[in-house]
Amino acid sequence: MTLAEYFSFLPYGKYAFYIWFSYLTTLIVIATLFIRTRSIHKNAIKQLRIKYLREK
Repeated sequence: MTLAEYFSFLPYGKYAFYIWFSYLTTLIVIATLFIRTRSIHKNAIKQLRIKYLREK
């Protein structure tokens, strides 16, 4: 199998723009949600630590 045969699925004919734009949009949305959720989680843990350290 040559490299050209291996990547022959990439063009997708006349729908290439729509398909690759959809893949890119999905990737950006998932990455943004992952990063934002991680940030919110870290912030919540930090706030809980501060809250429970004050009570002691």
